[in-house]
Amino acid sequence: MNIQKFEIKPKYKKENGLYVIDIDSIKIPFKVRERSVIYIPPNQFGGNHKHLRQEAFIGIGEGLELIWIQNNKRNKEKMNSKGEIFLFIVPSYLGHAVVNNSKNESGILIEYASDFQKDVESCKII
Repeated sequence: MNIQKFEIKPKYKKENGLYVIDIDSIKIPFKVRERSVIYIPPNQFGGNHKHLRQEAFIGIGEGLELIWIQNNKRNKEKMNSKGEIFLFIVPSYLGHAVVNNSKNESGILIEYASDFQKDVESCKII
């Protein structure tokens, strides 16, 4: 199974770049047991692992990039570019990481998970 990607439409967006996302209206395709907000400083990453639980991510920050390994191939995709916002669904046991490639700006990752963090296996993604 591969990463799924869905566009999220803000509740409203202003010309100055401010936008509001109604997170309660986002449809997550699994039962959510854990929710987290993850702060990723410039030039840092989170993840670099795989596990049984499924995860869904919303990345906020122009430098955020989701990287995953599938069929021994390294894939990557910007999470939040040109003001667009996406929900990425990461299936069970798919090695993944989120990298903040920005030199100056921090990134925020909103994470929904199907279970609590356990049975984590390290991966050599980054």
